[in-house]
Amino acid sequence: MKEIEVYWSHQSPYCYFALDRLLALKKHPQVSLSLRPVLPGVIRDGGLFAERSVVEQDYFLRDVARTAAFLGLPYGEARPYPVEFQPGTLYRAAPGQPRVFWLYYLTAAALEVGKGWDFLDQISRLIWDGTTTNWHKTDVLRAAVAQAGLDYDDLAERASRSEAAYDRLFAQNRDAMLQAGHWGVPLFVFEGEPFYGQDRFDQLLWRLGVPEKRLGDDGEKDRQKSQA
Repeated sequence: MKEIEVYWSHQSPYCYFALDRLLALKKHPQVSLSLRPVLPGVIRDGGLFAERSVVEQDYFLRDVARTAAFLGLPYGEARPYPVEFQPGTLYRAAPGQPRVFWLYYLTAAALEVGKGWDFLDQISRLIWDGTTTNWHKTDVLRAAVAQAGLDYDDLAERASRSEAAYDRLFAQNRDAMLQAGHWGVPLFVFEGEPFYGQDRFDQLLWRLGVPEKRLGDDGEKDRQKSQA
């Protein structure tokens, strides 16, 4: 079995851009995907982002729209972003962050019951496909969690009682990601080799020896199903 660690942040649309291909790869009989959520970069490594420029932000906005169009994916700016930013700043997280931490605690709870990828399949689209405003409201999350085959109240109870353990998990994942050789997401690690970015996914397949055409066909079927 070929095991791949997938380091993922809900704040990154580039993770969402890799989602369909990851779900297709997950179906491969000789591949196992381990989902390892890490907190958004502006929280886990705030100093790296504090002095980013307007030019970089403008390029980011252009690139995510272009990448979504290139991949044929529905996309819209998150409303709201998972991370709350300090007013008047680009990449500085505000204190507290109840929205993003609750999202991550729910993710970790879903992982704990073996439904992490199902949760991700629903929630990532909710945040990034451009069709939902106020995705963070409980009634909206409840409906998405049900689509993932989970009960929201059970998941929320598990998340609430395990926050400290999940905080440790996210810290461990951050350390493991850095040890693997990169600091950004999405990051795919196979046999100790890091592949950073959704645009390195084809190189990951090449290293795995997985036929790209077959995976592409599966990914297209998944994408059509998700948009139906």
